[in-house]
Amino acid sequence: MLETKDIVEIQQLESLLQHAVDHPDQSLFPLVFTEDAVFDGRGCGGPLIEGIEAIKAFFALGKPPHPAAHHTLNCWVHEEDGRVLVKQKWLLPNPSTGQFMGGDDNDWVVQTAEGWRIKERVATVRFPANADFG
Repeated sequence: MLETKDIVEIQQLESLLQHAVDHPDQSLFPLVFTEDAVFDGRGCGGPLIEGIEAIKAFFALGKPPHPAAHHTLNCWVHEEDGRVLVKQKWLLPNPSTGQFMGGDDNDWVVQTAEGWRIKERVATVRFPANADFG
């Protein structure tokens, strides 16, 4: 069972991820992802990326093609089927139009020797329904 301390640490982890992807380099990524992490951006018109080095390379492409800023809200940490999961909403400016887009992140987080880390993220656009990052 998760303790309050774990929930706070996981929420901090989720917030740090947004700073990591907006940081000018990828130096913060080891603080948020496991080495074997999976980032599934297919629900946003992006790729399925496996491994922290590939995730770092994807975000090293800069802004654009990535949005100028990432924002999350409504972070819900819960346990399901023996896993610790996080569901949250996100907003970000579309790099092509400048209009805001919204969606969901569904993460599987694990506790490592270094602290909580994201093992898997699935990002999905919800608004506008036909939006992607292209």
